[in-house]
Amino acid sequence: MSRTANLIAACFACSMSGVCAPAWAADPASANPAPTEPAATALAPVTVAPAAPAPAAATAPAAEGTGWQFALTPYLWLPSVGGTMHFTLPSGGADASTGPYNYLSHLRFALMVQGEARKGEWSVFGDAIYLKFGRHGSNINTFDNALGSAESQRDVETSLRGMLIQVGGGKTVMQKPWGNMDAIAGLRYLGVKETLDATFAASTGGGASANPDIHTSQNQDIFDGFVGVRGRVFLTGDGSWFVPYYLDIGTGTSKFTWQAMSGVGYAAKWGDVSLTYRYLAFYGSGDQLVQTLRFNGPSANVTFRF
Repeated sequence: MSRTANLIAACFACSMSGVCAPAWAADPASANPAPTEPAATALAPVTVAPAAPAPAAATAPAAEGTGWQFALTPYLWLPSVGGTMHFTLPSGGADASTGPYNYLSHLRFALMVQGEARKGEWSVFGDAIYLKFGRHGSNINTFDNALGSAESQRDVETSLRGMLIQVGGGKTVMQKPWGNMDAIAGLRYLGVKETLDATFAASTGGGASANPDIHTSQNQDIFDGFVGVRGRVFLTGDGSWFVPYYLDIGTGTSKFTWQAMSGVGYAAKWGDVSLTYRYLAFYGSGDQLVQTLRFNGPSANVTFRF
């Protein structure tokens, strides 16, 4: 009855106004909400989905920091090089002093580079140096009957060529707000070629005089293991200014070897620059060519990190 009454009222309104709409549109019970619900459902994924990746993107830098980090350091070390070499001769031996070499007047060629790879508290590193010095005035310290009894030395010169390769690994054992320390261990190789040119005014056992000449080149390969520490002491709260330090001791072919380094440096986003002083020494024994050999002097270093 209600539906029939509504239909009659609608027809009466239509006849009075001349405009007629479907009668069911006025019936609230007959309204169909379906067209609006699917539209709302279709929009929901568009507005919600982009928010999910945000936390993952925020943690990406921290994850990258745990990967491998690399550093390459070309440097210029200006050491004073000196020591004592033992030359084995056919009829005896001679101990000759070598150096100290003046870098600017005697150096013929030099190549120096360091590298490091680090992941977390573990690191591996390497160092390579090649030095070639020209002739340098020298002295024979002892002369073991190679040419009879030496009375005087007229002219003695030595020249030195050397290759130093050092490799090792380390682990961070201390990390404090004021600095850090790594314990390290590794192997150091030194290949040396020394040349001796000497002329003597000597006398033989019969009293006759002679002017013998000596020319000899001899080589030695030295392999030494070492242990030590290295790290930094920060001079500023952000660590941009720092004091680098390094110390190791070792033995092997050498009776004893040791190395020390320290200075001052500045850390930037791309790497470091530093000025340091470095000392490296080898001590041999017996009939080894290298009896003592010392390298010590300032070094300018530029480190690129990537």
